[in-house]
Amino acid sequence: MKHPAFHLPVRRAAVEIGVALGLVLTVVLTAMLWHRQQVSAAVCADTLRLHILANSDTIEDQLLKLKVRDAVLAEMPDILSGATDKADAVAAVRTAQRRLQKTAEDTLRREGSAQTVAVRLEQAEFAARDYGSFRLPGGTYTALRIELGKAEGHNWFCVLYPELCIGSSGAQYEDDAENALVFGGYEIRFALLDGAKKLADTISNAVS
Repeated sequence: MKHPAFHLPVRRAAVEIGVALGLVLTVVLTAMLWHRQQVSAAVCADTLRLHILANSDTIEDQLLKLKVRDAVLAEMPDILSGATDKADAVAAVRTAQRRLQKTAEDTLRREGSAQTVAVRLEQAEFAARDYGSFRLPGGTYTALRIELGKAEGHNWFCVLYPELCIGSSGAQYEDDAENALVFGGYEIRFALLDGAKKLADTISNAVS
C-alpha cells in the first residue's frame, strides 16, 4: 500500500502533466486546422471554375443548359492550350469571352431558343462540393459565369483550370497538398493523440 505522503505529490504531478499535455494537444490541433484552411484557400486561389445557369428548371431549359455546356467545353481545349497556371487561364478566358458568348448564342439559336446570354468572369462564393472523382472546399473562387435567359434555373458548374472537366485526366495542381485535398489522401495524423492517450493511461495507473 502506498503511503499518503507519497500519493499526494504523484497525483499533483499527474494533474500538472495532464494540463500541460492538454495545452500541447490544443496547439497541435489548432496548427492542423490552420494548415488545412491554408491548403483550402490555396485551392480556391489556384482554381478557375465554370458556372452555367439555366433560364429555368423546365426540362427544355435544363436541356438547353447542357447543350450550351457541351458547346462551351468543346471550345476550351483550344482556348486554354497555352495556360500554364490559373492566371494564364483567366487571361485566356477573358480574351475569349465574346467567342464563348457567340458559341452559347449559336447553340441556343440552333435549338430554336431566343434566350439571351451573358458571359462574365467574377469572384463568387461556392459551397464545398463533391464531384465524385474530386472534391473542392468551400470558398471564394474565380468563375466564368454564363447566364442563359433569366438565369433562374438550376446551375451546372465544374473546373476549367486545372482542366478537370474537359477530359484531361492528368490535370492537377502544382502543390502536392492541394492535390491531396482535392483528389483524396489528405489526412490529419493523430499519432500524437494516440501517444497522449497512452501517457494518460500510464499516469492513471500510477496514481490509482
